[in-house]
Amino acid sequence: MLPTENPPTVPTQKETPTDPTQLAKPTQEQTETTLQNALHQKSRFERPNFYPERFDVPDDKVARKADFPKYAPPYFVADEVAADQVWADPEDISQLERIIESYEGSLQFDAKNRPLNPRGRTGIEGRGVLGKWGPNFAADPIITRANPGTGQIEILAIERDDAGNKLVKNRETGIWEKSTGPTEKAIPGGHVDEGEILSQTLAREANEETGVELDMERAKILYKGYVDDPRNTDHAWMETTVAHLHLTPEEAKKLNPKAGSDAKSVEWCPLTEENLENYYASHGDFVKMALRNLQK
Repeated sequence: MLPTENPPTVPTQKETPTDPTQLAKPTQEQTETTLQNALHQKSRFERPNFYPERFDVPDDKVARKADFPKYAPPYFVADEVAADQVWADPEDISQLERIIESYEGSLQFDAKNRPLNPRGRTGIEGRGVLGKWGPNFAADPIITRANPGTGQIEILAIERDDAGNKLVKNRETGIWEKSTGPTEKAIPGGHVDEGEILSQTLAREANEETGVELDMERAKILYKGYVDDPRNTDHAWMETTVAHLHLTPEEAKKLNPKAGSDAKSVEWCPLTEENLENYYASHGDFVKMALRNLQK
């Protein structure tokens, strides 16, 4: 059985913080990618259309250790987050009773005891649309098959229902523009419910967004850590567990995918270079991990 969704224990807020650039150590599964070491891009140059404009953060100013006295990001928390005390943390962080833990290791905290994004500055303070201070945990199931006709490896992918609600910063002009590129594909994942076993989350999300029912207990975990997500802020960000399940021809034949919650459509997508460049957040990197897992 897969482990329960408990992030690693980290020092409390009162302990000496660690340089965020030194937190993440690539696992054997990740040595061929730059996922753990790359500067976050979508967390600086993309945002939901209801977010305020991000403060410009050059590459050399992303790390907290870089001096940036002019840094003045807007503060933003969505109304539904600030008002909801059931699934969201209290807006007043002094009322937070839980310990903030992260897959990324030890976290830094600011003068108001708010956790700081371990990958550095994003250009927005607060929690945005994310409910939790610090990491918001998700699970992303990667489901693959061999096409019964061509033998080509395909992934069960969705088109997100919110795909057209994103703004992207033109890096040449500095102007924020509505995303007009090809429709982004995504892994059918979502947030981990409190106390939920990881395999249950993976199976639930696959079912909710694609309509398929699968036993994810034998899925192989490929990654646990930070996600470069357009919703991320300086004080709240996405972290995920990625697990890969490759189906036998018999298993794949039994499936009848149908788009569910948060999905506009669902389909088996061939894994081409062009497709891999057009996945939501860090999902393209996760799919590349699954491909390497198949090649072993």
